[in-house]
This record gives sequence, C-alpha cells and structure tokens, in this order.
Amino acid sequence: MISQDERKSMSRAYSIGPKMIGYLEEIGIERLADLRGADAAKIAMRIDIARGRKHINGLGLAALQNLIELAERETR
Repeated sequence: MISQDERKSMSRAYSIGPKMIGYLEEIGIERLADLRGADAAKIAMRIDIARGRKHINGLGLAALQNLIELAERETR
C-alpha cells in the first residue's frame, strides 16, 4: 500500500494523479524510489497486463516518464 506521504511525493510529477498512483499500487510499486532507473514502457506494459487490456496511452506513458524523472532527481 502506498503511504499518504508517498502519494503526495508522486503527485508532484506532471500529469500524475490518483488513478495513475492506483495503477502503480496494483503492480506493486509502493515508493517513489521504486521507480529509479525504471523504464516507462515496461511500467506501462505491467499496468496493461494487470488491467487485462491496453490501458496506458501516449499521455500516460509521458506521465510515467515524468514520474521516473522525479524519482531520479529526488530519491536515493
């Protein structure tokens, strides 16, 4: 489960909102630091698989990239 503090941190990335945070939670990502070095396309694919269909579009992919960049800048 993603803590409220982590939700606030993740929400600071452009285009990341409660739905995307919920999708990340579904695939086991619980901390912003979990996304350091991640590949946005692979995260999107994991979300699509968890949702049972193609769900993440180009805008969602860009949002995930924004979140990964935030993780790279702000976590260790």
